[in-house]
Amino acid sequence: MTELLFTSKTFVPEFPLEEADVCFLGIPFDSTASAVGNQRFGPATIRYALKNMISYIPEKGKNPLKDLKICDVGDVDVVYGDFKETSFRIKDTTNSILKINPNVFLLAVGGEHLITLPLVEALKPSTIVQLDAHMDLVPEERFAHNTWAYFAAKLGFRVVQIGVRSWEEYEEENKKKFEILDDLNNVKGPIYLTVDIDVFDPAYAPDTGFKEPNGLSPQEVFEIIDQVFKTGKVIGMDVVEISSKKFNNPTSELAARVILRALSNLL
Repeated sequence: MTELLFTSKTFVPEFPLEEADVCFLGIPFDSTASAVGNQRFGPATIRYALKNMISYIPEKGKNPLKDLKICDVGDVDVVYGDFKETSFRIKDTTNSILKINPNVFLLAVGGEHLITLPLVEALKPSTIVQLDAHMDLVPEERFAHNTWAYFAAKLGFRVVQIGVRSWEEYEEENKKKFEILDDLNNVKGPIYLTVDIDVFDPAYAPDTGFKEPNGLSPQEVFEIIDQVFKTGKVIGMDVVEISSKKFNNPTSELAARVILRALSNLL
């Protein structure tokens, strides 16, 4: 095969899925958060940020993009307005990835927060650690960005929520009903980590649809991520709810930093 010398990739070098430590998967679905929009551009803007930033983390002495074998399998071909079909495609894609490489760490980028539901259905973790400004425990029989955690808890997943600071009164009832935790004590692995970018204070992540004041700082989130990986085996993660179609936006760059921090814990 002729070597393609003048093509541009996010991860250099890029490894085949069979050999990869990490599988990068974009899921540009934002149909239920359409009032805000632009979440579908998250995979593209985060890839661009990862490609153009320094990936070495001085305080940890690690360079995830250099020292891990990463495979970008592209984006799921989502169906806008049809979560049922999109969910099937996400689960089918995830299962296909795991069939090829059962030990790969799945790194998904959204898209809206609803994408987490089919991902955990496929990966089947014992615990979901959710970094988020919102509970997403709205008890509706409608799949949406603010109901996904309700459905996940209803399916029996143990959910830990950190950074939550805004919710409807009736969500408190579901928190009690499903015994939602708010710390990492007694967490059992395997763990799935989901990071809604609005967990950060809007001063750090302005490009998200549902901003809430008094959020966490980057350093606080990075320390929580490190703690999650120390708590148990993390088998996958996602970063969701970036709402911008512009490259070089600060929120996508912070999301890329979240990814680098998480991946540094695999080294």
